[in-house]
Amino acid sequence: MTQAASSSGRFNIADAFSSAVSLVAQLCIGLLLVLFAGLLAVMTAIAGVLLASAALFMRYAGRKGIRPQARDTAEEALILDARRTPRGWTVE
Repeated sequence: MTQAASSSGRFNIADAFSSAVSLVAQLCIGLLLVLFAGLLAVMTAIAGVLLASAALFMRYAGRKGIRPQARDTAEEALILDARRTPRGWTVE
């Protein structure tokens, strides 16, 4: 009955070293996860900027000639008469 104290109450260098290594490993894994999430966010932002710049380039660097205008057909205007029927609209 001389050893009444439990062994968990004593300081053990091996247990302290194991706990420290475990804590450092967990911190490193957490830091890597945060780093990869940030890297993914930056890559997504870069892809969005590239897509937007390509869209702007396609919009403004298109044909350089005169754009076709709609013909003015004031003399040839066609007027249609539409009336409401029980089955919908009818154009005559």
